[in-house]
Parts: sequence; structure tokens; C-alpha cells
Amino acid sequence: MGLGMVPDPSGGEAKVNLELARHNIDLLELLWEKTKGNRTSDEDRLLQQLLFETRMRFVEVQGKLK
Repeated sequence: MGLGMVPDPSGGEAKVNLELARHNIDLLELLWEKTKGNRTSDEDRLLQQLLFETRMRFVEVQGKLK
């Protein structure tokens, strides 16, 4: 949502909020660390892919704003 990919539920318009996006990436990283050793291989792949794609999108959006 913070990367402008999802419309705002209240206003309908997609907005970029890099602070919110960074916070969500941090939460995914926390989830990754706290569940280490307790995930299935499918969950590992899913979470790893989510982190990678979200980080790449963050860098892409951040670069467009400069």
C-alpha cells in the first residue's frame, strides 16, 4: 500500500508513502527472523520472495521520486 500499488480504501487513489512501505518491509523482516526454524520450505520461499519483491519495488519507487 505504501508503494502506491493499492488504492487507498478511504479515497480510492493510490498514494506513495515510503515511510509506511519501509515499516512494512521491517515487519516482514521481523517475521522472517522470529519464525526462523519454524517455517515449512513453502513458507520460506513465499516469505523470501515477498521480501525480495517488496524491497525491489521500494528501490524502484524511491528512485522515481528523486
